[in-house]
Amino acid sequence: MSKSKTFKDPRGHSLRVYSDVYDSPAFAALSPHDVLAYLALLRELKGYNNGDLSLPLSRAKKCGIGHHLTLARSLRALCAVGLIAVTRKGGCTKGGQRLPNLYRLTDRECYAIPAKHLEASRETDEWKRVTSAKHGLELIAAAEAKAKTAPDKTKALGHRVTATTSPRVLVKAKTRTPRDTWPDGLGHGVTMAKNGENPISIGVPADFAPHEEKDRHRTPRVSPLYIATPSGEAMGSCGYGAYKRLMAGPARLFTGLMAA
Repeated sequence: MSKSKTFKDPRGHSLRVYSDVYDSPAFAALSPHDVLAYLALLRELKGYNNGDLSLPLSRAKKCGIGHHLTLARSLRALCAVGLIAVTRKGGCTKGGQRLPNLYRLTDRECYAIPAKHLEASRETDEWKRVTSAKHGLELIAAAEAKAKTAPDKTKALGHRVTATTSPRVLVKAKTRTPRDTWPDGLGHGVTMAKNGENPISIGVPADFAPHEEKDRHRTPRVSPLYIATPSGEAMGSCGYGAYKRLMAGPARLFTGLMAA
C-alpha cells in the first residue's frame, strides 16, 4: 500500500479507548452503566465531529441503558470525572423543537462546526485531575447532590393554587358565598351524621342547631321551588296548600316520594 494513501480499516468504524484513559482513576470510578454511556458516545465519534456527540434515550436503549434517569446519572458521572464535557445545553426551541445536549470527549481534539456554533479546541484532559477512584466517586456524588438540589422547571409549571379553606374555621350550620344577596337567609344546609358507627371529631360553634326555614326566598325575582308530598299534612305557606319547601325536610320528603 502506498504511504500517500490514508489507511482505511477494512472492517469499518471501531471504538478506540486509549490505554491511559482505560487505566486512569477516573475510568475506575465509573459504574457499568457509565461505561456503556461512554462507549455509546465513542460510537458516534467519526474523527471530525467531536463536540457534536449526543446520546438520546432511543439510542441509549440499544446500548443497554433503558431508563432516562439512569442515562442522566451516567452522563453526569462522565462529566464529573472529566471524561466528557458539555459543548451545548439542550432544551426546547421557540418552535417546539427539542434539542439534545452535545458533548465532547476531553482526550480528543475538537474541530469547528459553524452550523452548530461549535468552536475548535485542543484536548483538555480534565480526567487527569482525578487522583484516585475514591476521589472520582466523591466527584460523582457531589454532582448528584447538586442535581437533586437544583430547581426542576418541569415541576413548577402553572400557577400556585390558593387555599380555599382554613383549617381553623369552625363548621357553621349554614354556609354561603360572600356575594350572596341575602346574607341572613337560606344557605347550603350542613347536616351531622346520625350513624354512630363511624363517629367523626369536628369543631362546631354553639349556634349549630336546627332553625325553622323562612318563607322568603334567597334570590330576588326568582320563584322558590316547591314539591308536592302525599303525606296529608297541611303545612301550607303563602296559600300553596299541602306543599313543602325542598330544603325543609329532605329525608322525610324523599321517603314520601318513594312510598308513592
